[in-house]
Parts: sequence; structure tokens; C-alpha cells
Amino acid sequence: MSCGGAAPILRRMLARRIALLTWFPVIALAQDAGTLVTVPALTPVPVRLEEPISSNKNKIGDHFRITVAEDVRVGDALVIPAGSAGEGEVIHAARSGAGGKAGELILAARYVRVGDIEVRLRSFALGVVGKDQAANSLAASMIIGPFAMFVKGGVITVPPATLGIAKTALEFKLPALVPAAPASVVPTEETTLGGEHESKFD
Repeated sequence: MSCGGAAPILRRMLARRIALLTWFPVIALAQDAGTLVTVPALTPVPVRLEEPISSNKNKIGDHFRITVAEDVRVGDALVIPAGSAGEGEVIHAARSGAGGKAGELILAARYVRVGDIEVRLRSFALGVVGKDQAANSLAASMIIGPFAMFVKGGVITVPPATLGIAKTALEFKLPALVPAAPASVVPTEETTLGGEHESKFD
């Protein structure tokens, strides 16, 4: 084999070695993403209602959509990303009555889903912005008819995009989520090396 014929082969071997080295960081990153983090019980989870709930239209047992409003972290580890979907339930609903009697409504946040894991929730509170405001919030474990922010003409209507706080019901182990690694370009037999295009037919 001539020296001229050996050069393309050497370039292809070098390209394959570079490809293997390029993939190692991606593999390590995927392993890091599988690291489990303990999420304590009663960890605050900011949530947002995705549909309206009304004391005159909804009934006991109705389910409604919620999403996570802010990333939930344990230390520096992201465990529940914003936008994760979940579900709430109407625990009690009573129509407004004669004489100006306000309706009644009790809501519960049931869970949010992280991958295949259903993270159970409790202690739902409405009208909250920010995880540190739970103590000042309107507790949805109460009949919320007397609160003017949701009452109009005796009907309680909780509009979509209303923010609230729930808490994890139990201790969970969730994977630490990390940004996806950028796709690596794997050199092939047609890779350009040193500005010279090498074809597999050379």
C-alpha cells in the first residue's frame, strides 16, 4: 500500500478516536442526572390553577388541572421543574343561596408528576406568590366563601392562573435534573480535517 493510500486511513482512525473522547462527557452527564435527591415531606411547591373553579358550576369530586409555577429545588438540585403538570380536586362545593348567602368551596392539590413519579401533595393554599408567603395565604382547607377576593354576587369563582402553595405529602426521592448536554458532532469518514474534505471513496 502506498503512503498516499495510507493517509486517508490514518485520518479516519484519528476521527474515530476524537469521536470517542467527545462522547465521554455526555455519558457522565447522563449518570449525574440519575442522582437521587431526598425531598423532605412538607417541601413547598408553588402551583398555578389552569382552569376556573366555581361554587355554582363545580361539584364534589371534580378534578382540575394545576401546574408547578416555580422550580422546586433541594439545595442546588432541581427536583420539580416549573411547568410540571398535576391535578387538584374539589372537596366541597355549595351554591350560593337566598338572602345573599355566599357559596362554599374547598379545594385540594392532589399531585404533580415528575417523569413517571407522582408526587403527592397536601396543605393547599390559594392566593400566594412566592414560597415564603404560605403563612399569609388563604388556606384552601377552609370554606373560602367569606373571602371577598373570590366572591362576586355570592358565587365563589377562582379564576385560572390563580397562584397557590401546596406541600409534598411524604418524603420522596427524585432525580436531580440537569440541563441537557449539547449534541456532540461525531466525526465520520466524510469529516473535514485540516480544511481538506475526505470522502469514503478516496
